[in-house]
Amino acid sequence: MMSFFKKLTIKQKILLSVLTVLLACDIGLLAKKYLSKTSSLSLVFPEEMQAPVLKLTALNANAKSKKARPGYAYYRFTDEQQRLLDSYIQRFGDASLSVRMRIVHDEAAGADKAFMLGFLFADDFTFRGRLRKEIERRPLASLVVQELSEFALAFSIGKDEMKNGKSIPCGFFVYSAAPASIIAAEIRSGAIGWDKSASVPLFAFAPNGGVMHESPDEADFSGASLVFPMQNTDTAVMPKIVAAFYAPDDWGTAQNPVKTELNAGGEKLTIFRTDKTRVSGSGNKTYAYDIPTAALVNPFSTVSCRDKIDNMPVLMMTRSDVKNELNAGGKIFAPFKTDPGLIVSWPRAKWRTGDYELFEWDRFPGVLIIDTKDFAVQNDFFKRLAFFSEKMGYRGTLLTDEELESMHGFNAHDYNASSLAAFFTKTKADDFPLNERELLLRDILLANGVIVADGTAYTAGRGALISISQESPEWLRNRYIAHEGWHGIFFTDENFRNATAAVFYTTDEASRDFLEGYWHLHPNLNYDLNDEYLVHNEFMAYIMQQNVSSVAAYFVNLANWTSVQKEIPKLAAHVRQTRGIPFEDAAKVFDEYAFDNWGLSCGRVWLIR
Repeated sequence: MMSFFKKLTIKQKILLSVLTVLLACDIGLLAKKYLSKTSSLSLVFPEEMQAPVLKLTALNANAKSKKARPGYAYYRFTDEQQRLLDSYIQRFGDASLSVRMRIVHDEAAGADKAFMLGFLFADDFTFRGRLRKEIERRPLASLVVQELSEFALAFSIGKDEMKNGKSIPCGFFVYSAAPASIIAAEIRSGAIGWDKSASVPLFAFAPNGGVMHESPDEADFSGASLVFPMQNTDTAVMPKIVAAFYAPDDWGTAQNPVKTELNAGGEKLTIFRTDKTRVSGSGNKTYAYDIPTAALVNPFSTVSCRDKIDNMPVLMMTRSDVKNELNAGGKIFAPFKTDPGLIVSWPRAKWRTGDYELFEWDRFPGVLIIDTKDFAVQNDFFKRLAFFSEKMGYRGTLLTDEELESMHGFNAHDYNASSLAAFFTKTKADDFPLNERELLLRDILLANGVIVADGTAYTAGRGALISISQESPEWLRNRYIAHEGWHGIFFTDENFRNATAAVFYTTDEASRDFLEGYWHLHPNLNYDLNDEYLVHNEFMAYIMQQNVSSVAAYFVNLANWTSVQKEIPKLAAHVRQTRGIPFEDAAKVFDEYAFDNWGLSCGRVWLIR
């Protein structure tokens, strides 16, 4: 060999050396391409994890290739990715893997094409860490695509994956019936259903897998118990369903609103459509509604829509946004954010305490709603506060338990932040002994910013507080939640207060005097009629607590009471003679205002029922 090299000319030697180097480079590139385990695909974690973006380990040629290919691609998590995934699950309680795919050179547009996502577990690998040639059958997330060219598949990780000798996933695989590129992979919250409102539609599956079409007819939430809590506690709560719609051709009117019906496991929910709910999207906007599954009788079942499902771009179950970290000592300080219409029939078996449940009006931040199991619990919370805040002759006075014992409070309550702050400031200044539930109420208000501690006093924060009780029959709970709900808006919306004052002063004076006379002769109400703010507030709520068509008859009925005719005969006669029409006229003005501003109407403070 050496003698052969010596016989070469200098030019031949140089050329041979160059060819040798090039051959070595080619071998290196081939080795990198076919022997390297590093994939071009990275795994991304949510921003709150502050995790590095690391490449996945490729387990076959399709996973290593950057070209779009049909067939299977296998990936394994690195040790660091495995650790981060475990940390994410421990922190948030649920997780899913989302894989984004892009179909290229689609010669079969319009034809059904299947795409599947599955997990790999520790026992899918040999002792030396190689993927076994054959792996056991397992649940798969399968999507049938016709027209889509890009989409994301999300597969939730089961909370009981530790069973059967398996741990959390060690990797995943994707099957493509058509040439496709896997362009992104991320860990996100657990999810089931679909979201087609974004530029890249997302189709999400429970751990038991299943098959979904790109235009699904219904959402199957039967596997949700494998991902999310099945009951509510102070540390974990059941998930929520997000339902979103495109705008209808017409939003309707206050008396003829546009409605959609959802069927959740046989339970029918009416959705009142409005453009005043949460909006997303810049082009074809969607209008979203949150439905806590705790409010449903059969939450983990199939959900479908009466209308065309194409008009429903989002139907997705995901983790609740209840801030459980606020709860402490077994006490509930974190409210369910929900629509008042769901509170009326919210199953008490799904309360987080035996005595009460805490809610926040999802569309009016800071407006808290406390539902109590009976009037006794409600009185413990609010009776002393009611006399201090509203009862004529007692305002600003702290009554003892003995003084309160024979007195009647209210069966439903409403308080603005200023009244609440004044009450607890007074009790603190006087070192007045409060009962256990009053102290709990103070802490709830502090935790949610309705009142704010300020040295030796409390100041008004944001929001308000209203309350109803389970002891009231359902028809009254409907009226109470409407009556108190309007108070909650009045407390927190200055424009509404101004509009109320305008309606009050343009309403027939004798009709106004009748209502004030009615309040005066009922000691159980005992409103302080010298308080203009209170009078305007109650005037509005008494009118808006029922549908416009029922308003006139309601006030005529009050005028027909024997006690009313005896005490204020002329005013009662006026209401009968005018057939209650002045009140109905006021209701029509309120009705249009509520619909134009919030999509609500007299007698209805809810969008979901």
